[in-house]
Amino acid sequence: MALFPTTIRHLLTHLHRPPPPAAIALLLPLLSNNLTSPKLSPLLPPSLKLSSKANPHLSPRGHALVLNQDDRLSAHVSAAESATTIAAIVTPTGGPPGAVGIVRLSGPSAVAIVGRVFVPAKRKKRRSGFRPWRPTSHVVEYGVVVDSHGNVVDEVLAVPMLSPRSYTREDVVEIQCHGSEVCLNRVLRACLGAGASSAEPGEFTLRAFLNGRLDLSQAENVGKLISAKTVAAADAALAGIQGGFSSLVKSLRMQCIELLTEIDARLDFEDEMPPLDVELVVSKITSMSRDVEQALETANYDKLLQSGLQVWFSVNPTFRHVVLLQK
Repeated sequence: MALFPTTIRHLLTHLHRPPPPAAIALLLPLLSNNLTSPKLSPLLPPSLKLSSKANPHLSPRGHALVLNQDDRLSAHVSAAESATTIAAIVTPTGGPPGAVGIVRLSGPSAVAIVGRVFVPAKRKKRRSGFRPWRPTSHVVEYGVVVDSHGNVVDEVLAVPMLSPRSYTREDVVEIQCHGSEVCLNRVLRACLGAGASSAEPGEFTLRAFLNGRLDLSQAENVGKLISAKTVAAADAALAGIQGGFSSLVKSLRMQCIELLTEIDARLDFEDEMPPLDVELVVSKITSMSRDVEQALETANYDKLLQSGLQVWFSVNPTFRHVVLLQK
């Protein structure tokens, strides 16, 4: 983050020529909320491509950038990946069986695949056979799941959540069955046999991120909320999912974009615009730098919430007092 004010200062001190593309390429990743973590940053492309088609708000000389929407899906998801429907057990396994377990499907063929294995209790029949399953979004249906041989696997509830009103912004169907591993695996095998692909760990949240449902900070906080061991850690992760940190990053990003726009406008129309108020620019940069420093100070607190605090007691028999030591 030390490069944050330094890069802008470099642009301010070289107003006699347009900022080179290398400077813009260095600045944009610092402003973007997509590169705040080393965990998911490899998912992004090695180079940031800017074009007037993808970003219609470029200046005439192509140096200033203003984005009104997130175009991660079109830039980073291939047609083959977006056409794949994934399925996985999303409730814990390996421990004592629960009463209910959930198998989730997400993708463009989720409804069609579930329609091959799910038989609603009140399924209507026509002359040529059963009607295809056409669910209403967010309306639960009761029925059974059958395998490829037509044998009943389990009694279930099917919960359709059609695009874009779903966690991944794709068609999502959750099948609620009995919670034993046998029932869950039988339902999952039926879905995989009907055309679904096995989901990788975290792939549902990854699709939510790539489809713009979550930004990177929110996606990371989903994992923190799942693994939270204290109420404070859960509250902090939930605040992150709701956009607490993201709003700060977006605000800083827009302020930097406005500064770059002001500078670039004077490079293009130097004779038609008033001189740049350098003191005002420096004041804005100082304020943004202060906000960044305050955000960095909260990082240690977040780590403490996630990892916990290990302590032990040392009792002094002479003075009979307890000394609290932090490890």
